[in-house]
Amino acid sequence: MGFKTNLQTYHIARGAEPFLLDGGKNNDANHGEIGVLCVHGFTASPEEMRWLGEHLHARGLTVYGPRLAGHGTDPAQMGRQRWLDWYEDVLDGVALLRTRCRKVFAVGLSMGGSLCLLAAATGQVDGAVALAAPVYLDVPLMRFTPLIKYARRYRKGKPGDLDDRVRAIQRELGRDDYGRVAYGITPVAAAAQLQALMRVVDEHLPAITVPLLLVYSKVDQTVPYGNLARIAARVTSADLVQRTLERSGHVLTQDSERAAIYDWVWEFLSARLD
Repeated sequence: MGFKTNLQTYHIARGAEPFLLDGGKNNDANHGEIGVLCVHGFTASPEEMRWLGEHLHARGLTVYGPRLAGHGTDPAQMGRQRWLDWYEDVLDGVALLRTRCRKVFAVGLSMGGSLCLLAAATGQVDGAVALAAPVYLDVPLMRFTPLIKYARRYRKGKPGDLDDRVRAIQRELGRDDYGRVAYGITPVAAAAQLQALMRVVDEHLPAITVPLLLVYSKVDQTVPYGNLARIAARVTSADLVQRTLERSGHVLTQDSERAAIYDWVWEFLSARLD
């Protein structure tokens, strides 16, 4: 059976492009030889990692923000992806940075953080930062997505309060060049893949031995705060740092406590550059 699609409907949305910030020319301390992969979350795009990436680049690091397969284009395209496709995008990003950097760290938000944990467990990176990364979700329907996907293609996303918060922060900063580019609906088939990914990551947590920073918010309504304790208890890294936020929603990199997060990430990375 042939595969039919309208290729004209598949283009990368404005603001959803991957980004590469070369640190080699921006410092005198060879920090450009340190690479940081910044991985975005489920249904979102690299844009939600750009502010953090710029913060790290300003300190001399080389930063790459990949666009995960099916994201930033069309929900139908995302619904055709498997979690291994997203993981391969992470591996491709690590490989790209390895060509120019002597050390590579992975920093991910939400599902991006889960992918970074898996990269750490399989020895792909020299350290990892997981921001609100799930290995479980308190969403009863998630357990049934492998079946529901045959009866229902999409489910509605949450209200646009997160985007409203980002816009408020943009006004506060006096900048209108970036926002959060994300789908307003979720392909059920993709949700099933997220569920499968979380199971795999949870199984591999004991294999994580590299330096690890975990950052979670107590009031995150998407990823339960209990993920922090579960991950911390199961990894075997001797170099583990845990941080807790009190006010932030799920998109930690673009919320009210973002400055503290940026400082924590830089503090973690800068202490492990050698």
